[in-house]
Amino acid sequence: MLLKRLTSQLPEHLHPLLPQLDAAGIKTTENLLFTHPSLLRGLIPHEASLEELHGICLALTAPPEVWGDEAYRAGARTARRSWCGWGIGAVDELIAGWDGTGVVELVGPSRVGKSLLALHAALRVLRAEPTAQCRWLDADGSFHPTRARAILDAMGEKDPTSVLDRLVVSPCFRIDPELYEGLAAIKAEYERDEDDADSVMRTRILVIDPLSSLLKDMLLASTAQGHAAMVTVLEEISELTYSCGLATVITNFPSSSLPNNAHSSFSMTTIRPALGTAFTYFADVTLLVQETGKLFGQVDEEERERVRKQPGLRAAVEVLKSRVSPSGRWAVFETDGTSLSGVVPPPFEDERTIRMSAGLPVGVQRPIHGPLARTVIP
Repeated sequence: MLLKRLTSQLPEHLHPLLPQLDAAGIKTTENLLFTHPSLLRGLIPHEASLEELHGICLALTAPPEVWGDEAYRAGARTARRSWCGWGIGAVDELIAGWDGTGVVELVGPSRVGKSLLALHAALRVLRAEPTAQCRWLDADGSFHPTRARAILDAMGEKDPTSVLDRLVVSPCFRIDPELYEGLAAIKAEYERDEDDADSVMRTRILVIDPLSSLLKDMLLASTAQGHAAMVTVLEEISELTYSCGLATVITNFPSSSLPNNAHSSFSMTTIRPALGTAFTYFADVTLLVQETGKLFGQVDEEERERVRKQPGLRAAVEVLKSRVSPSGRWAVFETDGTSLSGVVPPPFEDERTIRMSAGLPVGVQRPIHGPLARTVIP
């Protein structure tokens, strides 16, 4: 930390010391703390003032002490249950090793199911944990409670009202104050010192949909100030996520990556996450969601025409970057706008033999290679 930034926190009689230290090349608290006392006494003859300044810098930079019982209670408050996934086996397997604490980024163009995936993940956590709460920061006004109710009905939820009561949706069109107020509300929940953390209603999952709507106007080619502000926001979200043990799901729009995205497994991928390089290292997992017709349309005529001839959406989810699982893997899901269903490729073993052994009806053997509609089963 720069010493000149401490001016407001120092007594007035210590202010004259800062220009003297700055002239000697001691500009930060680290410089002051790690400079030998004999050298400092040569610069500042008043030893009492020097020791006082040294103590203030040490108090500001040293980590706070934590008692064992306080750390235990804090750990109990932030302890998370297992990640509940999206309910699609193949998609859940993409990040099967994740413990549920961290930031998941869903990237893709409009109308490919990003918000639907985030909503399914949130509702599954709320159904699994009676004391869990989801805070949904709606950055574009697209959230519809009727859709959440329809999803719960499709899941077979017997008491959808109790689940929806724990889904807290807040409009969030600006970083300050809406976003910061939402983050502060979550932090305040975990700062309360309750002994029985399991019986207290707490936010377990945070959804920001879409985060790019809040940040895109800050990024200007003429100045780096917007990038610095974006990094500050991302650090706030990341720090809150890990200190409170949250599962944070954010949606992001793509930007062009012509002629193709070298990090994707598909040569037809011409998009990448927006908001630049600084945003790239923010998320623990980045999942790219694309319509299958655009990925496979050149070699699969049936899939290219499917979007016009059949209702619903079929999309591919690809692990573009991950700290918790291998990247490059992908899976396909279908949706009618409410329910999600997996699309399963044929096994390497003879499928007819497997079904015959299980006493199941045997149909036409699916080919390993061919159009997507013939090689997968919804």
